[in-house]
Amino acid sequence: MSKQDKAKAKRAKKNKQIIYMMLAASLVVVAVMGFNIVRISLKKSAGSGEVVEKTNTSSMKNDQYVIGNNPTQFQQDEFKKLTEALKGDDQLAISEAVVRNFIADYFTWTNKDGNYEVGGLQYIYGPLFTSFQEQSRWEFYKDLDLYISQYGRENLLEVTDITTKADYAADFEHYSGETYKAYYIEATWNYKSSSKIDVNSFQKTGYFTVVDNDGRYEIAQFFDHYD
Repeated sequence: MSKQDKAKAKRAKKNKQIIYMMLAASLVVVAVMGFNIVRISLKKSAGSGEVVEKTNTSSMKNDQYVIGNNPTQFQQDEFKKLTEALKGDDQLAISEAVVRNFIADYFTWTNKDGNYEVGGLQYIYGPLFTSFQEQSRWEFYKDLDLYISQYGRENLLEVTDITTKADYAADFEHYSGETYKAYYIEATWNYKSSSKIDVNSFQKTGYFTVVDNDGRYEIAQFFDHYD
């Protein structure tokens, strides 16, 4: 066999090897795709044809706020209502929705890991954020770690429904001298029943002042009773 023929045979053999490698790689890709298709179809079907995957709540956000950690179904529903309210220009409706979302997060303990995890902080007036967070840890949240260890997180407070009444209020003046257009919201709420703690012994009413802080609605103050 001439050198030219040997070179051709060598190239032909090399080309066959490349083709076999490409075919093998293609078979692997097809197998992986087939496996994923079967896995996804099984994951989304539980015999009844219903999707059983959990909703990706981390994607629940709008231009102003994002849903809190480990939200309950009630919190998710309220956040959707807030997002819808923000699409309009009804300032009272937005203020009311902000208060409802704050209550649903702040007064729910079943999704908290300890007293360091104060809920609803994103709805608090910016300049008061730090002081309110610290105050909450020493007051409403101070015994949360103990409650979790003694009774289990799933047996603690979880807001299930809220009733609100919204009205305009006089302008709110912060101690810094800033004056804001303000809205006044009265609220009452209930907790899921618990066999471990007396849920009715915890705060269930609030009186809130919401301010328009450069287009962002925030809670500037609230009380558990009305004087």
